[in-house]
Amino acid sequence: MQRLALFDLDNTLVDRLEAFRRWAVEFCADRELPDDALAWLITTDQDGTVPRDWFFGEVTERFGLASAEDTWRQYRRRMPELVSCRQEVLRSLTLLRDEGWTVAIVTNGQADNQLGKIRRTGLDRCVDAWAVSGELGIRKPACEIFEAAARGCGLDLLRGGWAIGDSPVLDVEGGRAAGLATLWVSRGKEWPAELTPPDRTVTDVVAAVEVLRGEDSGL
Repeated sequence: MQRLALFDLDNTLVDRLEAFRRWAVEFCADRELPDDALAWLITTDQDGTVPRDWFFGEVTERFGLASAEDTWRQYRRRMPELVSCRQEVLRSLTLLRDEGWTVAIVTNGQADNQLGKIRRTGLDRCVDAWAVSGELGIRKPACEIFEAAARGCGLDLLRGGWAIGDSPVLDVEGGRAAGLATLWVSRGKEWPAELTPPDRTVTDVVAAVEVLRGEDSGL
């Protein structure tokens, strides 16, 4: 197995959940929304798993806003400013590359939002390439987006590699279908019983890097 690691972005490399909460607090304060608005936004967001066009359609209807597209655009502009990536994560990725690994990011989302997060957090200096669904018109769990990330590194998936992320379906099932070993970042959650388990499970991405560093010739 080649030393190729394809990482998810949101809630794997960066803390998307906290960034969303901060955005929601600002959104409520700016519009002087009622006390229950913050909880509604966080619940409706479903940890970022629902489509953004649907989410902002719901937001627009509930709070009587003029345009879902304008609100979504403002969100995409603000989120990269709110998202964070721990220095420990950046150091881990750098160490992984120093040890001969090729590292890329595979993420769903609009290009302006996701590329803004990658660049503002410094992840662009710690990876070899990235594949963003909004640029490519391909979304996880499709095999093609994992293949695109590998091509961006000058590689293919014929010799395997690893898919690392927090989504059982998008990252683990998608990575497995692309012929990759899988490493689930559980964030303290239970694995869905109806799905085939990942090859490895860890609680956060720094621990995931340690698993990769311990892998010599694959599974």
